[in-house]
Amino acid sequence: MDVMQTYELRELAKLLNWNPAHCKVILRQLGADPNQPIDEELAAKVAQKIRRAWPPQAA
Repeated sequence: MDVMQTYELRELAKLLNWNPAHCKVILRQLGADPNQPIDEELAAKVAQKIRRAWPPQAA
């Protein structure tokens, strides 16, 4: 079974080391609701838009 991971806005911002407010703006530009869970595909699009690696490297 393929389980897709989802992220909350603050969690995604922390993983990308980016401001949550800016992530929220980008999610809206991509047509997503920032208040809903963010799937891997959308997280990758956000990361690409801000030129961050996805998936993020483990700390």
